Amino acid sequence: MNGRSASEELTFSQRLEIIVHVFKNQPLQPILEQLSIPQLVQAHNFLWEKMVEFHVKTQPREFHREEVTKKMMPSAKYQRQQNCDLRLDYCKGVECIWSNPICAGNKVKMNMEVMAGHIRSFLNGAAARQESYTKL
Repeated sequence: MNGRSASEELTFSQRLEIIVHVFKNQPLQPILEQLSIPQLVQAHNFLWEKMVEFHVKTQPREFHREEVTKKMMPSAKYQRQQNCDLRLDYCKGVECIWSNPICAGNKVKMNMEVMAGHIRSFLNGAAARQESYTKL
C-alpha cells in the first residue's frame, strides 16, 4: 500500500465512483468532499491517468498536456483570489496541498472538474463517431 494506511488509500470503489460520475455527467464535488488529502491527491492522479488513457483510445492525435491545463485556472490567479503570499512555485507544486490543504484541495477539485469535462468531450466525440458509422 505504498506506506499509507488503509484509510488513506483511494479504494477501488472510490475510483469507480469517480468514473461513473464522469460518465453520467455528474459533478465530482460530492465525492471529492469525502476524501482525505492523501486520497484527493491519489484521485487527481487517477483521473489524470484515465484522461490520458481515454485520449489515446478515442483521439487520432497525440495528447498534449496544455490542451487541458489551459482550461484550468492559472495558479497565479488562484493565489491572488485566495490572498496567498507564498511563492508561486509553492502553489504549483505538491507542497501546498500538505501545508494548506483546504486552499490547495479546492484548486485540485476545480482542476479535476476540468479533467472530467475533457474526458466527457472524448466520450461525446467517440459516441458521435460511432453513431455516424452505424448510419452508414
